[in-house]
Amino acid sequence: MFGFMHEHRDIGGYMKAIDSLLPAFTIGGTLPSYLTKLYFLSTVIISPSVRGALGAVKQIEEGSKTAVENRKQELAAEKDNKHDMLRKMLDITADRGEKVDFTYKDIVVESHSSIFAGADTTAIAINSILYHLMRDPAAYDKLTAEIDDAVMDGTISMPVGYAEATKLPYLRACINESMRMHPSIGLTMPRVVPAEGAIISGFHFPSGYRIGINGAVVQYDRGVFGSDAHVFRPERWIEGDAAKMEKTMLVFGAGARTCLGKN
Repeated sequence: MFGFMHEHRDIGGYMKAIDSLLPAFTIGGTLPSYLTKLYFLSTVIISPSVRGALGAVKQIEEGSKTAVENRKQELAAEKDNKHDMLRKMLDITADRGEKVDFTYKDIVVESHSSIFAGADTTAIAINSILYHLMRDPAAYDKLTAEIDDAVMDGTISMPVGYAEATKLPYLRACINESMRMHPSIGLTMPRVVPAEGAIISGFHFPSGYRIGINGAVVQYDRGVFGSDAHVFRPERWIEGDAAKMEKTMLVFGAGARTCLGKN
C-alpha cells in the first residue's frame, strides 16, 4: 500500500520513526500510570530521534486515513470481494456502528495502530525464521525441498496464498518453531486481577494486582515442548502434540484479546 517493496526504500521515514518510537512506547506502556506522562515528556525533550520521529507519525496517520478512504471507495464501487480487516470494520460501522459505538474515526485509529503493532512484530518473526533456518542447514534443505515439490505438483502458486501455504506441514513447523524460540512480543501482556481476587497455580493474587505471562518463558516449558525445548527443532510440531503446544504459544496473545493480525 505504501510502496516500500516496490521502491525498496523507507518511504516517508515510517520505518525509522517506528524504530525510534517503539522502545519509548514499550517502556512508557509498562510504567505505573502516574509516571507515564512524565516519562514521555522527558523522552521527547531528551531524545532527538524521538522528536524527529513524531513528524513521521503524523504522516503515518494521514496514510491510514487515505488507506481507509480508498478501501471504502473500492467497496462502494464493488471492485473486489475481499474480506479483509478494513472491509469487516467498515461493515460493522455501517450495520451497527452506533449500537456498538464503533465509528469511522475508530476504523482510522485501528488502522493507524495496526501499522505500529504489525510492522515491528512481523519483522521480528521473519528475522527469527530466517536466522534459525540459516543456522540449521538440514532444516533449510528440508524446507526448500518441500517448497520445490509443492511448486512442481501445483500445490502452491506464485504468489503463494495463505490457504496454500498452510498445506505445507514443514513450512508451518518452521514458522511455529521460530516464533516459539523468539516471540515478537517480550512483554507479559498483563491483566488486572478482578475484585474477588484470583488463585493461579496455587498462589492468591489480591484485587487490582497486574499480572501476566511472558511468552519467552512459557514457550520454553519442557513439560510441553520436551526436554530439548531450548533447541530449534521444527520436527517437534509434526511428531509431537501440536494442539497442546499451540495452546501454550503466546506469540499472538490468547483468549478474547488475541491479535487481530494472526492470520
